[in-house]
Amino acid sequence: MSSSEIMGKLIEVQQIAEKNFGITNILQPGIIKELIMAEILGHQLVPQKDLPDAKDIDGHFYEYLASIRRVNTRNNRGCSFQMDRVTPNNLTRVTRNKAFYFGIFKTHLEIEQIWEVSIPDVLNEVKRQLENCKNDIAHVNFLLKWLENNGKLVYSSEEKN
Repeated sequence: MSSSEIMGKLIEVQQIAEKNFGITNILQPGIIKELIMAEILGHQLVPQKDLPDAKDIDGHFYEYLASIRRVNTRNNRGCSFQMDRVTPNNLTRVTRNKAFYFGIFKTHLEIEQIWEVSIPDVLNEVKRQLENCKNDIAHVNFLLKWLENNGKLVYSSEEKN
């Protein structure tokens, strides 16, 4: 397959994504993983970058974070999730949501698990990391261990098989 054939397929996918989901940039970082998670969770994807990632039929908003599980590595096994550019003045990025969902992916297109974490738990972790940050702006990381201790597994691809 030539690169022009790949580009043709991407253009076709972009047209479908815009028509069916309002996605104006199918190559936007994270949008494919968010689309996969929204479908599993029964949410409507919100493709606008400055808004939450999805909403339910009652109008509640949700934030999605995704990571690929690292398995063939000696150190730093598992996965971690990141919220970029967090400050004490933009915590509404957390509080405007009903919950956070963390998607653990096997590959860039295959999801293994989705975990739900309550807003108070996410907010406590964000504030803890902000207090320990020496900069005015932080990238907040959520490690797999934290997720397993604070979250609830709501989807597993293993249960589907």
